[in-house]
Amino acid sequence: MRFAQSSNMDTDITPCRFYSKHYLTDMPENIWLEIFSFLTLEEKFKAAGTCRTWHRILADPSLYTHITLDNMEFNTLVLCMQQLCRLAPRMRSLCISNCYSSFISKTTVPIQNTAIMHHFPQQPGMHSLYSHITSFTLPRRREEYRKLGFTLHQDFSRALITLMEQSQETIKSLDIHDNFLDLEMTELIFSIVRNGRHLENLLYDRNRDDGFFSPEIVSAITAACPNIKSFRGHHGISDTVLRRMMTGWKDLRSMTLAPYQAQAVGTKEVSMEGLWSLLECGTIESLELLDLDCVSNDNVHIMVQRVKQLQATSFERTASSPLSHPFAHHHSYFATLPPTTLANPLPGKSVRHLTITKYTSSPLTLPGFRAILKLFPNLESFKFTTNFFTYHHQFQGLTKEIYEEEIVLVERMIRAEMTERWGNARAAYSWQGEWDASVTQEQLLRASIMRSG
Repeated sequence: MRFAQSSNMDTDITPCRFYSKHYLTDMPENIWLEIFSFLTLEEKFKAAGTCRTWHRILADPSLYTHITLDNMEFNTLVLCMQQLCRLAPRMRSLCISNCYSSFISKTTVPIQNTAIMHHFPQQPGMHSLYSHITSFTLPRRREEYRKLGFTLHQDFSRALITLMEQSQETIKSLDIHDNFLDLEMTELIFSIVRNGRHLENLLYDRNRDDGFFSPEIVSAITAACPNIKSFRGHHGISDTVLRRMMTGWKDLRSMTLAPYQAQAVGTKEVSMEGLWSLLECGTIESLELLDLDCVSNDNVHIMVQRVKQLQATSFERTASSPLSHPFAHHHSYFATLPPTTLANPLPGKSVRHLTITKYTSSPLTLPGFRAILKLFPNLESFKFTTNFFTYHHQFQGLTKEIYEEEIVLVERMIRAEMTERWGNARAAYSWQGEWDASVTQEQLLRASIMRSG
């Protein structure tokens, strides 16, 4: 049976023209470089094994200027860094985050216990207790890692020093956070001090250690890295070191201040005078004040009064200075001068973004928040984090109901102030208050000490 063909079926159909089978390899290299720039580091390594052409193109240093090493096991991290020593001679930024070591997290070390040895002298298995390897001092940990044949810290150090040395003229940003690698065993600080002269952004935080735990270490970094604009993390910063930063880091824009553990005196932190010296520099735009005792209702009020005095003095000096100037008769000259040439910026005026946490330090209440908004009149974002535990252990007789009433008053006052400054649209994003944060281990420890006392 034959079907009649439609007139449409009689039309000749010309097959589509296909590209040559070599059209991929014929593409210009600059197009390939643009495509490969969207791949992650792991994807670049995999693609390099596809063919010789891709292997050659993916060896171009321009693809490895901004390096991110995220969520890697320690051994994999070291292997990637060793590869980058060949591929990335001109890094601009390096970020190592969320990396871990199964070996470190699971390894425990025996602790000799003389009391147990005395009661069970004939039972070798009873002679020791065990503790996690990261709980020991640096010399003990170094010795234990050597006994166990764990060499990744040395391999990491060699790779990092090579990377930083190759890129010491180009690297601007070093970001190392949220890792569990026992980085105190590496030559990280040595690498920063030796090859970090052109660093502008340095973040080292939440790596299961005490950060740059010594003021001497922070002083060395301050002297070796004069171009720092952002310095974030829990570090050993004293008043002396902070003032040194103000003279050494002329372009500092972002800063984190937090208490640190000093071996000789225990917990130590920046004082109100140290914080005041930081605000006096007039360049800080983003400031994190993490659980500092110097940030209290009384201290913030004192700083506000100082600002008012400076403002009054500056106004008088600015108003009278042209009259005593040798060229005071040239009024047009003084009219064209920018305001900053007549008076220094007031402390706190430069800060645009502020973060405050309160766990074990003196809490803030409504008068303190009012003073903060006066001290920082140009705040664009304000984040505050605390919990009821903080207030309950500082104020006798405080109830949950009073705490919640205080929250309502603070929220209403801050939102009204932010709305007046920036309008309804921006005010919704300017303030972030987290009043029910998780209770920290330090809070529980201090509470137990207070009960036992």
